[in-house]
Amino acid sequence: MGNSIKRRNYFIKKDFQGKYIFNAFLLVVLGSILFGLMLSFFSSNTLSIVYDNYHLQLGTTPGILLDRILNTQWLFVVLGGLTVVVLSLFLTHRIAGPFFRFEKTLDSMTDKDLTRAIHLRTKDEGKELAGKINEFNKQLSFDLSRIKYNARDISRCCSNIKASEKNGTEDPEGPGSNLEQLEALNSKILEILDQYTLMDDR
Repeated sequence: MGNSIKRRNYFIKKDFQGKYIFNAFLLVVLGSILFGLMLSFFSSNTLSIVYDNYHLQLGTTPGILLDRILNTQWLFVVLGGLTVVVLSLFLTHRIAGPFFRFEKTLDSMTDKDLTRAIHLRTKDEGKELAGKINEFNKQLSFDLSRIKYNARDISRCCSNIKASEKNGTEDPEGPGSNLEQLEALNSKILEILDQYTLMDDR
């Protein structure tokens, strides 16, 4: 479906994508804090010796580790956070794009426009749902077209009956032929409508 579709705008649904990216970044920050706390807890009863910049330092392992983590953690948070933001942007793009197309198509259907179809890229999520919506849209359009044609034929038969009554002439196709056609056309419409379960039917 739509392999040639190119989506240049990566922020399609800003609220959804922004919330997802923020949560992913927050997860990285909390993970870093949790890692530091766990490391400090399990090494709380140990001592460490550090040789740094021609100085020998002796101290508790959590204190020394905390100092080293604070010196390097900001770099990890920044680089890791940027990586998470970029990856989250690409991942949400494959979800937000289909959501955007679903909403636009359903909005059109709500506005009684059944000509729009959902076209997704190869790697987009929701292709099965898009196929089902497109199939429903196609079937509904077909059924409504049949109802429309039958309704037009009903209008034609009604016009013939009115003309016959106005002119006082008999139906050239035989008595009651237009009424029989009306009944047949109405039966076709009811046959189509009976295939649907409507809210008023429950």
